[in-house]
Amino acid sequence: MISQEVKRVLRLQASLVGLAVIVALLVSGGSAAVAVSALLGGLAVLLPALLYARIAYAKRHVPPAALIKAHFLAEAVKFCLTVLLSGAVLASFKDLSVVGFLGGFFAATSGYGFGLLIKN
Repeated sequence: MISQEVKRVLRLQASLVGLAVIVALLVSGGSAAVAVSALLGGLAVLLPALLYARIAYAKRHVPPAALIKAHFLAEAVKFCLTVLLSGAVLASFKDLSVVGFLGGFFAATSGYGFGLLIKN
């Protein structure tokens, strides 16, 4: 089971991706390609983060060594999936806006830091 704090950070990341898509639409003058690029950039961070949470928090009430091992495995999976998704998006979409993609990517990534600073 995923803790409420982790869910809060994931919701924050999703909200920041949504904000990045809206900003991309406004800045680009309504270009769908830029907005979709921002969305794909955000999803390249958000989907691996969801998988991280599922792997890292799958076991409860186990020895600390097992928890650490689960977090290391989850981080390795998250890193590899982030690289694979980013590479697949960059290779597959010809109308991709790199600036939009990076905007969504960094918006979602900033959710980690903001999640530590913002306490609800």
